[in-house]
Amino acid sequence: MAKRHENADGTLRSLSNRHVQMIAIGGTIGTGLFLGAGSTISATGPSVILIYC
Repeated sequence: MAKRHENADGTLRSLSNRHVQMIAIGGTIGTGLFLGAGSTISATGPSVILIYC
């Protein structure tokens, strides 16, 4: 179960281990998509972005 910690302003922090795992997985997927898109844009040039806008 998540530990609850109350901040000075009354808000609560209660992330469980599962929440942290999901944030890490999302960050990994986002990084992979960013790197994949970067290599594609560098190979084709920025004109691809302008075509779809």
